[in-house]
Amino acid sequence: MRTTLDTPADFELGSAVCSHGFFVLSPNRWDSAGRALTTVITLDDDTAVRVTVRAVGQTALRIASPASLPANQRAAVRRAVIRMLRLDEDLGSFHALCERHPSHQAAARMRFGRLLRSATLFEDCVKVICTCNVAWRQTVGMIERIVATWGVPTPDGLPRGFPTPALLAAVPSDELKRVARVGYRADFIHRLATEVATGGLDLAAFESFAGDSDELHHRLCRIRGIGPYAAANLAMLLGRYDRLAVDTELVRFFRERHPRLNPTPARIQAYYRRWHPYEFLAYWYELWQGYVARHGPADT
Repeated sequence: MRTTLDTPADFELGSAVCSHGFFVLSPNRWDSAGRALTTVITLDDDTAVRVTVRAVGQTALRIASPASLPANQRAAVRRAVIRMLRLDEDLGSFHALCERHPSHQAAARMRFGRLLRSATLFEDCVKVICTCNVAWRQTVGMIERIVATWGVPTPDGLPRGFPTPALLAAVPSDELKRVARVGYRADFIHRLATEVATGGLDLAAFESFAGDSDELHHRLCRIRGIGPYAAANLAMLLGRYDRLAVDTELVRFFRERHPRLNPTPARIQAYYRRWHPYEFLAYWYELWQGYVARHGPADT
């Protein structure tokens, strides 16, 4: 299968993929030399497709897969890639804000802001749950084990796509805890998968939610296992950037970045309010800058 997608003028593949840590979570792999994202997109309980995404010139992406797909599956793959790379988002207003602030002008030049997400909101939810109260390397291991053990295989067997809600709902919590080593998160993941698989929780309603961000955050917090920090991250993944995911890492970062300011949650929120409704992206760019200063670009 080969197909192409048009991209917005302010889109750059490496920036979209590597400015958010999801690019190292299974089933994603970034080839820095070839400038390509390889992932596995799950289509149903039995079908997963390995795809590679590369830029073609300045305004298009090529999606390639060794599989031969019917038209409906090709369309599903295209929709998944559009969601992952946020090709339907308009970040022109954010980049205009960046151009007015010397500290963030480079964000506009590098087309920063399309932070990678998963092919589905269910996958996003599980991954966010696995980021809570744990070191990042442990999150990477948890997701790797979930995909390797219960993921949907591609026609050649490996690699696997992220498991569907029905597949994870069939895994007892104690097995999930023991095999994936997700700790207390096992009960939350199992319940989430069961509620989505049985229709008790409609994640599509969050994707199309038209209310304000406060109400969206409130509704996300009603999902078991999703607290204020996780809900703010999920809101960001849903394209709502006006709420910060305040945790000890953000407080530590803010103290280092702005040593003259008191790093209380209220003060942090107030500082980034000048970027409304893109507070999260403004903070994330500063965080990304700090990472690059210490380690070099993430996409190399």
